[in-house]
Amino acid sequence: MSEATLPEDFDAEAYLDLNPDVKKACVEPAAHYLAFGHKEHRSYKRGSDKRSRFLDRIGSLENFVWLLNRIPGYMAPALHLSKPVPAQLDQDLVRRVMAAYRRAYAAFDAGAGFWDVWHQSLKKPIHDALSGSNIDAAAQVLRDPASSPFFWGFDAVAKAPEGSQEPHQHVLSRLNSKVDWRELYALWLCDSLTSFAEIVGARRVDYPEIEIDKTLGGRDKPFDVDSMLDAVEREIGVEISFPNPFPEELGLRSRRGIIGFRSIQSIYQGWRIAQLSNGNPDFKVMEIGAGLGRTAYFAHLFGVKNYTIVDLPLTNAAQGYFLGRVLGEKEISLGGESSSASVRIIANSDIAMHSESYDLIVNVDSWTEMMSDVAREYWDFARKATRTVLSINHEYNPHTVSDLYKGVNGVRATRHPYPMRRGYIEELISW
Repeated sequence: MSEATLPEDFDAEAYLDLNPDVKKACVEPAAHYLAFGHKEHRSYKRGSDKRSRFLDRIGSLENFVWLLNRIPGYMAPALHLSKPVPAQLDQDLVRRVMAAYRRAYAAFDAGAGFWDVWHQSLKKPIHDALSGSNIDAAAQVLRDPASSPFFWGFDAVAKAPEGSQEPHQHVLSRLNSKVDWRELYALWLCDSLTSFAEIVGARRVDYPEIEIDKTLGGRDKPFDVDSMLDAVEREIGVEISFPNPFPEELGLRSRRGIIGFRSIQSIYQGWRIAQLSNGNPDFKVMEIGAGLGRTAYFAHLFGVKNYTIVDLPLTNAAQGYFLGRVLGEKEISLGGESSSASVRIIANSDIAMHSESYDLIVNVDSWTEMMSDVAREYWDFARKATRTVLSINHEYNPHTVSDLYKGVNGVRATRHPYPMRRGYIEELISW
């Protein structure tokens, strides 16, 4: 077999730009090409026109492109972290969160699922702080979740457990071995924000049945986050904000706050709930498994002011503190508190005796993560408490949401791919 030779038009600078992993490794470009690059069919020169340069760039994204709803015809901005916030006068809120947590945990019957087990393993220091008597210790874990695994599993503002990667880093690094995961994350955020703008009618949808690569290649400009959000606001008639009450939230910088992946998903979900309310000021919603409560925040922003969250005790504590900070303490009711607040947060143990009815029950990214028997219990509750369910879940695990309603008399469902995230199904189920 003959030895590889360096092409006459080999461009060392372009080789490094087109192969970020080689550049990061500080390897001499020509030597790398001769040893490995030619076998891997790596690009070693830039195309001579915008279309070629665009295609070179797309090729470098590898399997990451499967996460996107469109080919990125833009340059994503750099990511930023939210800054530390000034000391808060939040001791009353902390006390309320602690009291609600102690009440919820006293009735908590832990199952075999990892969410339940984490209360006394991975997240035991958080449990100890919230169930103890030291307000300062509890305040510390509530104010700075990025320094502990408190939010691990339901929000990205968390410290990864030893031996684990940040969740987005884990996903993106598996899909692309060359490009820094933060660059890919920025592209993913821009793609999701673009999807939301298209959904609400603030941006025209690209038409792929033309020479789309040439068209997008001519758009090789920086992505303007605030201009996109300006267009969204004009279309929906609501001022948008992305509150960052915690330090070190990673995302796109805007004049409305740092925008992370879960915030973009939640703004769609809040908008979708408001759409289903059809302007009814008394529309009553329950969300089962609500993450940090970001969807409840955006639903409130869009006019839905009767919202109940049901979740595990630790997650309730995170939701109570987050929503108390971003909506105001008077807007939330925790655990057994008697209040007419617009957002009520209750523990899963309260479900058995809960007899209220709702116009809509929502579940996002948790029904198929639960043990199947737990998912069935929540479904049975939903059948009694509402006539309409909005589900946004993946179908990777053994049981799916459709398993809950298929073949059930009188149940109707419309389902389609969730427009904000590949691999998820949005289902509107009624009876």
